[in-house]
Amino acid sequence: MAKNGGVLPMTALPTCAKSPPQYDWIFKGACEGFDVKDTGGSFSLDEYENITIKGSIGDNTAKGTVKLVLADAIDKNGDIEDYKGKPFPPYKASGTTVAYAVAINQSTQTIKPVTAKGKPILEYIISDSKGLPGKYCAAAVLAHETNGTLKWTELPGGPYAVNGDSVTIAQYEAPAGFELPPETPLYFAVNCYT
Repeated sequence: MAKNGGVLPMTALPTCAKSPPQYDWIFKGACEGFDVKDTGGSFSLDEYENITIKGSIGDNTAKGTVKLVLADAIDKNGDIEDYKGKPFPPYKASGTTVAYAVAINQSTQTIKPVTAKGKPILEYIISDSKGLPGKYCAAAVLAHETNGTLKWTELPGGPYAVNGDSVTIAQYEAPAGFELPPETPLYFAVNCYT
């Protein structure tokens, strides 16, 4: 059962390795549906392959309550299905990519972050019960470009220091054009290095 610290109710999905609620590449790891309002929302994925992901989305442009789905994968043992015969484009950066996640907006509105002084637009804690492979981690997003291609972009604000078996990544700003359009996946990667 998902835990969210009592901020906003969450609905556990028994599985979401299908379309819908996922589109394009299907992640077969942990999956949760959660509510987001204009003041944000919290999420918590159950452990998958020793990895847990929990965190929150900050202020945004949502009108009313919006459903988002979040799923993770590690891109091993076939846990990311090919899309139209093409494999998922791996994130290539320093060290080891420890986890991937996909966020999918299930509403008809485009959700954009709203910056607020001292408040992250996105914050998440990645934990590995076997320990993270490095002293620092960073994050990147794979998004659709205006010409239809996909591109990995490192998110601003890193590197983030590993503390024990976890790292907290807090994004206070987003790359230009960062948004969650309806039924369009937004992919994240976290890499750790020494």
